[in-house]
Amino acid sequence: WADLDRLEDEHRRLAREIATRFNEFSELDERFHRLIHRASHNRFIVDFYDVIAMIFHYHYQWNKAQERERNEVAVAEHLAYIAALKSRDLGKVDAACRKHLKSARNTLLTSIPEGQQP
Repeated sequence: WADLDRLEDEHRRLAREIATRFNEFSELDERFHRLIHRASHNRFIVDFYDVIAMIFHYHYQWNKAQERERNEVAVAEHLAYIAALKSRDLGKVDAACRKHLKSARNTLLTSIPEGQQP
């Protein structure tokens, strides 16, 4: 929980300065997701994160279109997810997680060239 508090503070600082620091999101994103996965105590999820991270961080490397806007949305979603976790309300956690996963999926799909999308 202390790690989550620290990450929440970092997300709030980044949200306030997103216009000039949006390119710092990738590292914060990785730390946030690793914390969530570590807390699951599920080795498969923890190990699988490396595969997911490779895909998304590779994507962020080459697709800079709307990066600031994308990162701003993700920071807000992380903050909502953190608030849900802190509430310990499983319904809120589920909703926040699903919203963030949907955004991530949409981001990935929009990065795939037209005609190659599933």
